Amino acid sequence: MLMKLLNSATLAVMAGAIAMAQPANADAIADYFKNKNVTIIVGYAAGGGADLWARFFARHIGNHIPGKPNVVVQNMPGGSGFRAINHVYAVAPQDGTRLILTSVSAPTAAALGKTGVRWDTLKFRWLGNLTRDAQSCMASGRSGVKTIDDAKKRVLIFGSDGESNTTAQHPRMLNKLFGYKIKMVSGYRGTSKVRLAMERGEVEAVCSIWASSAMGPQRADVEAGRLVPIVQMGTKKQAIFGNAPLVYDLTKDKETLQVMRFMFGPSEISRPFAVGPGTPEARVTALRAAFWAAANSPALRADAKKRNLIVDPMGWQETEAAFREMLNVSPAVIARAKAAIQK
Repeated sequence: MLMKLLNSATLAVMAGAIAMAQPANADAIADYFKNKNVTIIVGYAAGGGADLWARFFARHIGNHIPGKPNVVVQNMPGGSGFRAINHVYAVAPQDGTRLILTSVSAPTAAALGKTGVRWDTLKFRWLGNLTRDAQSCMASGRSGVKTIDDAKKRVLIFGSDGESNTTAQHPRMLNKLFGYKIKMVSGYRGTSKVRLAMERGEVEAVCSIWASSAMGPQRADVEAGRLVPIVQMGTKKQAIFGNAPLVYDLTKDKETLQVMRFMFGPSEISRPFAVGPGTPEARVTALRAAFWAAANSPALRADAKKRNLIVDPMGWQETEAAFREMLNVSPAVIARAKAAIQK
């Protein structure tokens, strides 16, 4: 009986200690973030899809971080977005004040042997993924191209904002896997610059225009025929892309489909956010909770509806598990993927 009473007393003391520790810990986190700037770093110039999503999310997440810090966006273009990722991973303060919205090509970059990769995808502290969007390749209306099959008949010139980005990788794969006649012009500072080049007639097409962008900022161009969807990279058709075929319907070969899933799959984890690997655990926990609360908040959902943005979030555990599964492929699949994206 005495032992039972002692155990009960011990449990009561422990419960009380935990109850007191939790508010104290929450207060410490709030005190830390209060009056600070939290920066979302984007590896591309202003005006592109990543920049749009970062600025959209910056308007909301600060309301859910303890202490309600000011949230700003910093554009850090360079190296196909890799400069920004390397910066947040190893150079920026590991204190929870620097978030990264990574490119969709980042998770598989190391496996593909890309130069300039100085991060480990699975060591980032993932906060979550804001949307499971879908990409497409689009041609300019002035090009006269109506479908990807037109690239069987003549050379189609694609613009790209970097050799390591999906804007270059996806057209190269279409060329290597299916024999489409594709020429690449790289070096544009963001997809917004590629679209300007399409308007000027410098290039005829671009890959990696998202469904959310096509329904939002680019909707008028799509509806007017200035942008013509020619192939979709997702696993299900998007109405905004019309009759453009799914890339996975272009073949029945199982090995080719595995290669395509490895390369096109990351784009379905479309807008993942993370902090650096050295960020203190308590701050990571607070930021993960803030991410999920913001992503599901009525204010963010209303803002997304107004802007025609698709919000379909994944929590940090689901995001991390998806990256692990994505990287768990055979050397043969990786080797064929590497060959498919080479110049």
